[in-house]
Amino acid sequence: MPARCLLLMESHTHTIARLIKQADHFFSHHDWDEAATRCYQILALDPDHPAAQNKLRLIYLQRDLVHDMRCALLRLFDPTDASPHQLRRKLAFSYRVLSRWAGWLDDDVNETPPVYGLEEAAQIINHAYLLGEDQELLRAWNVYTTTCTEHPGCKYAIQLWMAKQYAEHGFFADATEILTEVIAHSPTNAEARYLLAEMRWWRDHADTIAWVL
Repeated sequence: MPARCLLLMESHTHTIARLIKQADHFFSHHDWDEAATRCYQILALDPDHPAAQNKLRLIYLQRDLVHDMRCALLRLFDPTDASPHQLRRKLAFSYRVLSRWAGWLDDDVNETPPVYGLEEAAQIINHAYLLGEDQELLRAWNVYTTTCTEHPGCKYAIQLWMAKQYAEHGFFADATEILTEVIAHSPTNAEARYLLAEMRWWRDHADTIAWVL
């Protein structure tokens, strides 16, 4: 193995050890937001890290957090509606509340890249989110891929913007696919790696979120 790769692995090992200690500290002080952030930072470096995966499960099972989230969902959603799209809306809301990705605070979070077609894709995603009519979602994806091909100079901006659209509407698998491609071409992109860590966890554990069940 090249020396550079060994040094990088060693650096990641030390960083992960430090983040685990910090996560333990915040967990013991019931600071769930900060503890979760450290876990996602670990998963951005090691997507399969078992301790980080398990601690996130424990964080999202804490009684006070579960109670607060259940109360919020009862105010916003019909508790008798068990349709799949309503479940997705509850998950999307929960994710938006709990996400600690700094990119949501950017001034340009709602600004569409200056290329034709993306607004149509966003409208399709929002329509599926609100009404559960997913028939047109493939068209939204095709608009996205075509736009990336036609505007290679804006590809990263398009990818990140579309990942945000999918993420905030509860389409975690689609966001994961986009961000995985981003990382394949830019493996040191810390911003995309962190959001990808969140997306992977919510995609894989959506059926374990206690207050949504």
